[in-house]
Amino acid sequence: MQRLFPRMYYGWVMVGASFAINMSVSPLNAVVFSFLIGPMSADLHVQKSALAWSLTLRLIAAGITGPALGVLLDRYGSRWLGAICGAIGGVSLIALGAVHSLWAVYALFAFSGLAGFGGPAGQLLTQVPLAKWFVANRGRAISIATTGMALGTVLTVPSTQWLVQAVGWRSTTVVFGLLVAGMVVPLSTLFMRRSPEDFGLHPDGAESAQAVEAAAGAQTRAALLSTTRDWTVREAMHTPAMWLMLVALTLQGVVLMGTLVYRVDFWQSKGMTPSLVGFGTALDPLCVVFSILGFGMVADRMPIRYLGFIGVAGMALSMLPMVVSDGQTWTILAHNATWGIAAGGWITLNSLIWPNYFGRLHLGAIRGIVLPVSIAASSAGAPLFGYLLDSGMEPSSLWTLGLIGFAVSAVFVLLARPPQAPTAPSAKTSAPAAA
Repeated sequence: MQRLFPRMYYGWVMVGASFAINMSVSPLNAVVFSFLIGPMSADLHVQKSALAWSLTLRLIAAGITGPALGVLLDRYGSRWLGAICGAIGGVSLIALGAVHSLWAVYALFAFSGLAGFGGPAGQLLTQVPLAKWFVANRGRAISIATTGMALGTVLTVPSTQWLVQAVGWRSTTVVFGLLVAGMVVPLSTLFMRRSPEDFGLHPDGAESAQAVEAAAGAQTRAALLSTTRDWTVREAMHTPAMWLMLVALTLQGVVLMGTLVYRVDFWQSKGMTPSLVGFGTALDPLCVVFSILGFGMVADRMPIRYLGFIGVAGMALSMLPMVVSDGQTWTILAHNATWGIAAGGWITLNSLIWPNYFGRLHLGAIRGIVLPVSIAASSAGAPLFGYLLDSGMEPSSLWTLGLIGFAVSAVFVLLARPPQAPTAPSAKTSAPAAA
């Protein structure tokens, strides 16, 4: 495939393929599930809080397989691994259309979690390879690819509403399953590759390894923002930055997933029309499309923890309209617009902080260790919020707790300074100097 693009750095072809893959797996997004949970609950005669556990099981399965997935990505890349995961995601959605028991739903959601799609902060199968292909343009490349998730959700939310009304939730999941398998399998097989070095290339299309090292030694802004040292998992786990980010991810995951699953029901309980709820919900990923691009462009010029703080603090701010809402139209619009804009910073943080702080070589393994933590927190969010609401807690009180959780998380992100190398840096290894 590299021969088909002789005048273009192949990393940009990977960006295009990753964009399409991210877009096509949007049916596995928790936002889309929030439109299915109502019809599924009525059809299967189970409580919504019980169905929410299916998301938890998917995330738990992804957390269990995450470390192995990360190591495999480092070793083999996402070509055949992506094809296998695409098949798993597609088959699980197709089979979901035929289930008639809660246990079957649980089993299929857990099976889909093996693919790693639909988890928090994006897909390892696209983010890890791109972080290896780019350094100076890493923020731009990953942000372009990641907008596929948001744009796919923008299109999938109204499509889900229309399909559920037209053909029912069962046929809807079959359609989505065919889309996931039909896109991810061929795109991964044809275009995804492990690293530029495998093909005699260098990150960002540099002419030689010496050129890469010279750029790093020139103390350019990009070099100051991203380490050239390849940290091992053991070394990374001994840094304050790693533990501060793990705490931040835990708080973010609980609040984010709980809010995503239950906010649609909340707006509907306030008497908002289905069209307003659909438009308001689609406004979130629509804003994310432009927000990710903006944050990604700035990320090559500004320390990632500052951008992350802005994003997570913005998500805290987005909870205020939910706290005060009594069904006013402006509250759903203000929440989703603010959430979508801020989410661009949160997604950029999760995509870039690991390669920028810990390097390229062991990135998959490091992300594989981090993933179970964020997934465990996210998996607890939906059932926790569900049981709090079922127990009689006022939604405004729950959203206030969410606001506090995001705010505290933002502080931890700000405190996560770039790690210092455990040994004196040599000519080839240096820790990031940006604060």
